[in-house]
Amino acid sequence: MKVKIVHPLWTHLPALLLILAAVFFTVKALPLPDPAPVRFDLSGQPNTYGSPWIGSSLLLGLSVGFLILWLWLDELWARQEKKKTFNWMSLFDEFAIGSMCGVQIAYVNMLASPQRIFPFPWIEMVTACLLGTGLAVVLELIRPYRHYEKKPAIENASQVAEEITRIVQEGQPVSYWESQNPPYVGALMVIVPLIMIMAAVFTWASLPWLSIMLGLIAVAMIGTYGGFRTQVTRDTVTVRMGLLGIRLLQLKTADITGVEVHSFSPLQDFGGYGIRFNSEIRAFYLQGDRGVKITVSDGKKYLIGSDRPEHLAAVIDLVRG
Repeated sequence: MKVKIVHPLWTHLPALLLILAAVFFTVKALPLPDPAPVRFDLSGQPNTYGSPWIGSSLLLGLSVGFLILWLWLDELWARQEKKKTFNWMSLFDEFAIGSMCGVQIAYVNMLASPQRIFPFPWIEMVTACLLGTGLAVVLELIRPYRHYEKKPAIENASQVAEEITRIVQEGQPVSYWESQNPPYVGALMVIVPLIMIMAAVFTWASLPWLSIMLGLIAVAMIGTYGGFRTQVTRDTVTVRMGLLGIRLLQLKTADITGVEVHSFSPLQDFGGYGIRFNSEIRAFYLQGDRGVKITVSDGKKYLIGSDRPEHLAAVIDLVRG
């Protein structure tokens, strides 16, 4: 089946040009000295020597990874658009890639010069970020709007409603479970902590406090592996996260005054996925664009993402009644 690309690929040209510029300056500086200074103190003086290709490969690899990630995110944005809106998220890859490519360009230029002093490369980073982001703003402004039609698969919740009604009438305990654990979440919760642990090992000799912080963050991220799980009982609606079952939300069914299936745009309405807020609602979702909106007696509203929102809404509506 042919996949329709909604977001034009030419809007990613600034990020690609930044990566190509970093590659060009790296090739121009060949052959790189080995060993070469790879760590520096605050004054720019080298304090550790090793292979220059480790850090260079990491910077260029992360830049390519950011480009691929934003190809996907910008495509999601375009598919969620109901009308042309400025995609401010599309500027993040130029900013991140510009920062990394600026560091790479300054580093290889230093290796190609006789002077082995490497102060923090503010000029190269700011120049790359401004050029890349400025061009990205222009391309985003002229990006055409392409309508993407997506018809949601609405499920019949009558069977689950009959089952929950029978359980309630017989006085049995109610325990309905749903989960959202898309593959990308599992991959991120493994790959990103591994990268952070590698970075922690790499920086231990010069910045032990940073290594400890990276290690703690990595462990915390691994603990979130498993996505979001929603449980509905007679008394509560609870959303938990990860292997440890960290409680993110718990509502008493007696306090719920409204339940409805709700469609939304994850990127435009909330700016991403996960635990999100806007001026109206607090949301918990990891994929999709449909969920269950719950209103409680104090007027607060919550949105729980669901792969089967009709089922979840029907169960909550029954137990609160």
